Amino acid sequence: MPADAKARILHVDDHQDTRLMMAALLDDFGYAVMTAGSVAEGWEMAQAMTFDLYLLDVRLPDGTGVELCQKLHGLHPEIPVIYYSAYGTEADHHAALGVCGDAYLRKPVRIAEIEKTIAGMLANPSSGGSTAT
Repeated sequence: MPADAKARILHVDDHQDTRLMMAALLDDFGYAVMTAGSVAEGWEMAQAMTFDLYLLDVRLPDGTGVELCQKLHGLHPEIPVIYYSAYGTEADHHAALGVCGDAYLRKPVRIAEIEKTIAGMLANPSSGGSTAT
């Protein structure tokens, strides 16, 4: 990862096109992004590398983003987690955030909103929260 990156982000999403697009867009904002396509792959990467923020899809082929969030929180409780998913109702969003996580963005969302949420989480990671869009 580039040494001059603003932050290191792990993005876990089962759709390769979404991972590639998100990595390219966040790279334009100065973030270093590593991607994974499953809970297992994301967990393996999180154990091997240090990240400043996790960006997780909720539905993954081998589990859920909420399950991964719980594992990641056990490993590094100080690192903020943002869910980014097209699934779920407002109640589902609040339920997920009630278990683990700091923000929930619903696809589709403008890249400016994603960057704003990431920047806010990185600036004040202890704030937590239940941002739902």
